[in-house]
Amino acid sequence: MRDEIELILPTSWEPKREEFLEALGVSRGGLGEQFFGTVYDALFVASIEVKGEFKKYYSVEYANLAEYVEIRYGEALSEEDLEADRVFMVTWLPQVIDRAYENNKLDTVLKCIKKLEEAQNESQT
Repeated sequence: MRDEIELILPTSWEPKREEFLEALGVSRGGLGEQFFGTVYDALFVASIEVKGEFKKYYSVEYANLAEYVEIRYGEALSEEDLEADRVFMVTWLPQVIDRAYENNKLDTVLKCIKKLEEAQNESQT
């Protein structure tokens, strides 16, 4: 049975919970950490990191990552997605970032991850 993919999240940022929460301006131990800690878990812990999965288990069976993702998950990855260090297939979204709800914070979270990725890339050069 296939997992239903709610979000494809390609990133070269090394996911770190504390860094993620801090970038969102969330204080430790508060209600914000409860909400956005769950967001972090959905995006980076409970998700499927398909690049790692492919390299570890399926690289002999499939010609490339794009083919594997298309056959296994029914999703197409862009060239930009394939260039990222990690590609997370998110199978569930907490209400706070679920597009089905008004005033969701998905765009804010994605912008935050993009900034973290840019900051990491700048510090590596």
